Amino acid sequence: MRTAAGYLTRLLGDAGNRIDSPEDEPLGPPGAGAVELGDVTLLPVGFAPAPGVTMTAVDGGSACLVNGRSFWVIAFRAGWVRHRDRSTVAEHVDPLDLRTLTVTDAKAAYAQALARAGVVRERELGDLGGVVNVLRELAEWSKVVDAIQRSDPGDLVLVDGGLHPGPFLPESFVGPIHRAALDRGVDLVGVTKASKLRWGRYAPLVLRIRRLAEERGLGGARWSCRIIPALGETASEVYVARLAPRGAYAFRVDAVRGSRTPEQLFALLAGASDDPAFLGYPYPLARVHQLVALPGHLLADLRRELRENCLREGLDEDEADLLLRDFHQTLNA
Repeated sequence: MRTAAGYLTRLLGDAGNRIDSPEDEPLGPPGAGAVELGDVTLLPVGFAPAPGVTMTAVDGGSACLVNGRSFWVIAFRAGWVRHRDRSTVAEHVDPLDLRTLTVTDAKAAYAQALARAGVVRERELGDLGGVVNVLRELAEWSKVVDAIQRSDPGDLVLVDGGLHPGPFLPESFVGPIHRAALDRGVDLVGVTKASKLRWGRYAPLVLRIRRLAEERGLGGARWSCRIIPALGETASEVYVARLAPRGAYAFRVDAVRGSRTPEQLFALLAGASDDPAFLGYPYPLARVHQLVALPGHLLADLRRELRENCLREGLDEDEADLLLRDFHQTLNA
């Protein structure tokens, strides 16, 4: 434990001289170089309640109910919350989407979801791992497109997660959504709760930027730090920001800005991030997360209902238990 603790402490102490990202959480277009430390600037953030501005927050929840190695039973859903003048004015959650997928089914579902957006897949899902997340993200992005179309110029659309293209959400899928937000005059903002971005070799970027803010006298303040401007085809900028002076967390924030300056945009985000229960995190995103999450008791009910239906379809109890139960759970009991 002491060895592990010492290693983690040294990670956060890495002075580093650049900001980098793993392949599945890229900062810029393919081949883009690392961001140098000298390019990073920390700026104080104001506070603006944003009267009359509508914020639509989009999120999704997902889970694997059964991992049969050769097949999965997955569940996911997406939803949105509309927030204005510090009140929730409308909300919606899709019915739970429950699917049984083999490897072939997963690849087909992924290709079909992209095709509905007019995009040809650039790569295939290598296996079932992660398919539940990909399908949930596609459902979320469908809600984002609808939210942009329904928003007025000057409104905000908030997304749980990053806005940059990734391995399974290519530029040809993400780019047109960025452009739609710009054409509509809507600020599109993604807030990532757990980022893989790193400082130097392995240090977590968000924690290292927070320490840098403390070193520069901003430890008790709201601040934003632009990591990378919009590059190439993407219109998304990447920031790290702390949105409440007493907030315990800072977050990666991606932004496709309309007519607002970064200072104006982050002041609005700060104005929506002062709820005591979620201090420093935009309340509309917290609210929609609560609506779409799949809590443990719901998953237990779903697994129990699945077992009962397997019995009705002709499986005996031993077969149903062997099919649906992971022996790891027996070993770990």
